[in-house]
Amino acid sequence: MKIQSIYLKNFRNYSNASAFFTKRLSFITGNNASGKTNLLEAISLLSHGKSFRGATDENMIEEGQSDYFIRGIFDKSGKKHEIEMGCDYSSGKLRRKIKLDSKVIPGRTALVGNLISVVFSPSDIMIVEGGSSPRRRFLDLVISNQNQDYLKNLILYNRSLRQRNALLKKIKENKAHLKDLAAWDLGLSAYAEKITSSRNEFIETFHSIFQDSLRKISTSKDSITMKLKTAEGETDNNFLESLKKNSMRDVRAGFTTIGPHRHSLNFTKNQRDITEFGSQGQKRSLVLALRIAQFYYLKKNLNLSPVLLIDDVIRELDAGRRSAFAGLLHECGQAIFTTPDLDGMETFLKDMSESIEVFHIAEPGVIDRLETSAENR
Repeated sequence: MKIQSIYLKNFRNYSNASAFFTKRLSFITGNNASGKTNLLEAISLLSHGKSFRGATDENMIEEGQSDYFIRGIFDKSGKKHEIEMGCDYSSGKLRRKIKLDSKVIPGRTALVGNLISVVFSPSDIMIVEGGSSPRRRFLDLVISNQNQDYLKNLILYNRSLRQRNALLKKIKENKAHLKDLAAWDLGLSAYAEKITSSRNEFIETFHSIFQDSLRKISTSKDSITMKLKTAEGETDNNFLESLKKNSMRDVRAGFTTIGPHRHSLNFTKNQRDITEFGSQGQKRSLVLALRIAQFYYLKKNLNLSPVLLIDDVIRELDAGRRSAFAGLLHECGQAIFTTPDLDGMETFLKDMSESIEVFHIAEPGVIDRLETSAENR
């Protein structure tokens, strides 16, 4: 898997810019706010359909403009493909169009799984410190990249959930009856059971890969157990029955209190929740191990190497974590880094025998390409 080029129009601070990637390792350098992360965000957007920074489409349109356009050309298993994504907000209502190889596709469901990437970002620490939502997003992202049925079930579940919650509010306001829930409960439970089953199957497979990654990073100092945590009042064997038992609680709350939308990942060491009792070093090791394990899991299940998008995280790694990361780079097909400059990167790159390429953003939104060979590093 390799991205060959990216073209941006009216995206963030890029009015009109292109980058062509010819090497296995690419570095994007520049000052803060020059647009380094924006470039990675655009590539990730073509991969996942969503910003890894949590931005909306409207916020990614260049200031003073009403639309943006991104085009990426990539190689997958020896075949060349093209993804185009356009978003228009000129009418005050967002319109998005996505094309794969010149054919319009219905949306994110059909996009995910084509350009496979793994993003490493400083904000990854939120998987540990940000509560259950970032952990669910991590689960959903990794599973969806190799299981489109899972993504479809998730979309249908969320649609049914919104409708059930709307009905619960009406029941709470005495505008509908409790018996009206039965029809929505059937559909919701069917999707919920499929999602929960897929998550448990994923964790069972992923856990050993995660443990191996963690051992490499922490030199066997840390042993962290990962488990799916369901909502209070939710039983494993019969979700429909759980919905019925919690129906009055749902009415009082005005929303559905159990289900996949309330799941989380539980990380424990010696039966203690590491998100509460772990040190910052343990938390950073945990997050890095999750991302590295994500790479190896996708590589194993898809039989290809995802593109690594690494947003200014190398400098904050200690020697042990840098060593584990360097091992990852030897096995990846392509890695694109952002960093203010290459100062201090010599140690990290010393074992890389091939040439690298450097893109420098001297002024916001303008990409200049330099090249550094392995010999003159």
